Amino acid sequence: MNGIIKKLITCMAAVTFILCLTAMIKPAYADAAHTYKIRINKQQNCVTIYKLNEKGKYEPYKAMVCSVGHATPLGNFSIKDKIRWHELDGPVYGQYCSRITGHILFHSVWYYQMGKPNTLSNAQYNKLGTVASHGCVRLCVRDSKWIYDNCRFGTPVEIYNGKKPGPLGKPAGIKLSGWTGWDPTDETNPDNPYNKKKPSIKLVKGAKDILFNSKFKILKSIVAKNTTGFDASKNVTYTIEYKMAGLPYKKVKEIDTKKTGLYRVKFKLVDEIGRKASLKVKYRVHNKIMLQSFTLNYTNTVLYLGGDSYERKRNLDIKNPVPKNASVKKIMFTSSNPSVVTVTEKGIIKAVAPGTAVITASSTDGSGVAERCTIKVKKYATGLVVPAVMQTINVGGTIKIGTALSPADATGASDNMIYTYTSSDPAVATVDASGNVSAVGPGTVTITVSVQGAAKDNAVLTAQVPITVNAVQSDVSPSALTIQ
Repeated sequence: MNGIIKKLITCMAAVTFILCLTAMIKPAYADAAHTYKIRINKQQNCVTIYKLNEKGKYEPYKAMVCSVGHATPLGNFSIKDKIRWHELDGPVYGQYCSRITGHILFHSVWYYQMGKPNTLSNAQYNKLGTVASHGCVRLCVRDSKWIYDNCRFGTPVEIYNGKKPGPLGKPAGIKLSGWTGWDPTDETNPDNPYNKKKPSIKLVKGAKDILFNSKFKILKSIVAKNTTGFDASKNVTYTIEYKMAGLPYKKVKEIDTKKTGLYRVKFKLVDEIGRKASLKVKYRVHNKIMLQSFTLNYTNTVLYLGGDSYERKRNLDIKNPVPKNASVKKIMFTSSNPSVVTVTEKGIIKAVAPGTAVITASSTDGSGVAERCTIKVKKYATGLVVPAVMQTINVGGTIKIGTALSPADATGASDNMIYTYTSSDPAVATVDASGNVSAVGPGTVTITVSVQGAAKDNAVLTAQVPITVNAVQSDVSPSALTIQ
């Protein structure tokens, strides 16, 4: 009997041993050496970690931004070695190194000094996501440490080229300023100053009060910074709830400045290394306030063609709006004669040709308020045109000297141009203030014409007209005067 009992006990012990062994072997199927698979997209500088699921299939688990090199080999490899700090080419040094094959490692971005995590090359760190290494796979400290801690010897590593980063996409790397410092993801090091920093969202002063029908962009109303102090507005998400008087809040997509009331906004920021910030703001769109009046910086002005470029342009500016808090301050500008003067939507007027035009500035809020400015365009003369051939008159005769400005469409700089005429020999011919020449005696004379107020900088333009004065011919022939 005792023998039978002993045999039963022995059998039970054997069964128990087998069950225990089976229990021990089963987890080995998901042992750390096989729990993860690593795929490196060399073309996209992206690492994707795959994890073995309960069905024995690998599924995407984690994505990491990296920097490979032109010498990074393609193919299938496995983790073979681990080194906490290791000397790299340079010499420079890397943390949390895991050997892929030969001299190709996973490691952190390099440091200038061995064992000193405050000597990181910030310039190289900012290259994460681009081709930058000599062949190794560079990662931020958090990612290189994760592989170092979780992927044991034998973990499969595949390096390939692909147009798409991977099933989880490619994370963005955080940027650093300065020459050297710390990796902000080196979070297990208590001396890392970034452990005490976090992203932030702040409201721009005065941004929560919104004028009716004004232009408003919600991300322009805040200042978002990541852990390292760089702009992080692209990482901000938000939800908006709108409330009219006497009604509950309801979700909307944007703040509509044509709808008065309260808008409750919740901002959330997750920066490139996963740190978070949030902000709640109540914006108010105020009732529409109509514009009652305004003035322009010019009511009349003159533009000039043919001179310096600044003389042909002006800026029309709005002044003294009443009330100052009018909801709509946008003004529409129009020209009565665009062939003479053009005007832009910002009120920049430009001379095109001599003439007169009226610029009208009108409020766009429906109030009908408008102001006007009369623009006169003049064109400088560069010369004075007089008859090109010599004029001939007889003693006692008169002619009038005709003049014109050059170029033909010149108007002159002034409305009151002053012409003067002088004779080189009054004994031959005289000239009056209107250009009327009177022949006195035979000979040749030069009439000089001058004009002031026609050219730029009040320069005097002159021209000369040569005139021949002939003696009066007698009607009696010499033979008729012969004495018999």
